[in-house]
Amino acid sequence: MLNLTLNRRNFVAAGAGACLAPWTAASPAATPAAQRRVLRVGMSGFPSIIEPVMSVSTATRRLAPQLFDTLIAFEQNESMALRPALAERWERVDGKAVRLFLRKGVVFHDGSSFTAEDVAFSLSPDHLLGPGKAGRSAAMATLDTIEGVRIVDAHTVVIHTKGDDVLLEKRLASWCAEIVSKRAFAAAGAWDKWMAAPVGTGPYKLVRQTLDVNVVLSAHDAYWGGRPPFAGIEFKTIPEASSRVNALAAGEVDVITDLAPDAFADVTRRAGLEVAGGAVQNIRYLAIDQNDPVLSKVGVRRALSLALDRKTMIEALWQNRLYLPNGFQLPSYGEGYIKDYPMLAHDPALARKLLKEAGYNGEVITYKLLNDYYPNQVIGAQTMVEMWKAVGLNVKIQMMENFSQLQVKGSRAIFDSSSTAIFPDHLAHAWREFSPKGTLPQVGLWKNDEYFGLGAKLKGTADVQARRPIIRRMLDILTQDDPPCVVLHGSGQFYGKRREVAWAPGQTLDLNFGPFNRAYAGR
Repeated sequence: MLNLTLNRRNFVAAGAGACLAPWTAASPAATPAAQRRVLRVGMSGFPSIIEPVMSVSTATRRLAPQLFDTLIAFEQNESMALRPALAERWERVDGKAVRLFLRKGVVFHDGSSFTAEDVAFSLSPDHLLGPGKAGRSAAMATLDTIEGVRIVDAHTVVIHTKGDDVLLEKRLASWCAEIVSKRAFAAAGAWDKWMAAPVGTGPYKLVRQTLDVNVVLSAHDAYWGGRPPFAGIEFKTIPEASSRVNALAAGEVDVITDLAPDAFADVTRRAGLEVAGGAVQNIRYLAIDQNDPVLSKVGVRRALSLALDRKTMIEALWQNRLYLPNGFQLPSYGEGYIKDYPMLAHDPALARKLLKEAGYNGEVITYKLLNDYYPNQVIGAQTMVEMWKAVGLNVKIQMMENFSQLQVKGSRAIFDSSSTAIFPDHLAHAWREFSPKGTLPQVGLWKNDEYFGLGAKLKGTADVQARRPIIRRMLDILTQDDPPCVVLHGSGQFYGKRREVAWAPGQTLDLNFGPFNRAYAGR
């Protein structure tokens, strides 16, 4: 996950002084029953950046669907089917182009009209490449195939790619493809001011943000998709898991994120509260810095994986609510899913054999660990340390404070990370992590020229059957030949909530409190 926290105090401060939308809501006690409530959400982290092209951090993605729309969207159910959004319909021109017919009457949060000009700007280098067009944006992991946007008229565009791209429609529905206001971007005058108060077309608009405290939104009642269900939303930053549960129990918040299984009973035993959520399109993994002399050995990296009894971990720590992937892939990939690829093995004997062949002599392997940034992170780490010890691996935990201490060149350690399939395909999942511009190679932790070349080939391959052997070979590199990580398990997102709050979680880390949520749309 790209983590850009530089100067966040500057642009949060700028947002506090910007002309943002007024936000007023009656107190719950004084609000008539028929009137909308202000939803209060307790989440584990503060979004360092709200602009969606710049970050795909969990906190950012929890806000993004409230503020922005894409041209095409995914249904948030297991089908992950495409549906119209800012584009009412679309059609293929050829292998390199899609024509989109834009929705009329859409307005941005500042009251200006949405047109083809905003699409052309949002998907242009001026926006996608980030500050100074330096390319240090999250968007470049999946939208780098876009060559440009041709405006046909005010509500029709043709989006062209650099080569044949069978995945273009999915890219346009994915993270970082959100449409922003060209006019508002120009008026901001600088990236730091823009990122403090970006302007979209989503069901809610930004009111204010207070660093590490909260982000406050109000309903965008002119929303094209219908009246937002809530008068406003306050996202409160509550880092400690137990404090979030206590806040929910005390009625201080209505929904809490990152609920660990060991807290399920504490929530469900309380009147009026319930647990929501389940497995999502995400894989938890341990990143490996191959610059470390010990971790540079393939045998050691494979042994780290083979030593783990994942089935036992999922049963003991996750009440058997998570799934085991067969490699760095998900069944939702459809025709791009290699169904017969081997499951992740638990083979202590092979692990010991590989360690002996690698000449491993008990050297310390550092595990840089955050304090439950992910649910069950610490107890999971302690469990894995014991499993590694059983095969002769000497792994020592070193507690760290934040991600900026992990995703850096010279880490010389293993550390936790996760990856969401921002659309269902290898190129939007593993490739996003391990491509030349991916999470690990970008900071110099891993590189594999064969994998990079195969990814480039996969991008230009439209035929479904021709893609499959390329994907299989890429999985082999990630799993056996030169693993950049240890895949742990599929991820789950669990929430505590007040029972009377109508809301259903989706298939990703995104939170969607708009009118298209399944709970409101009757899906």
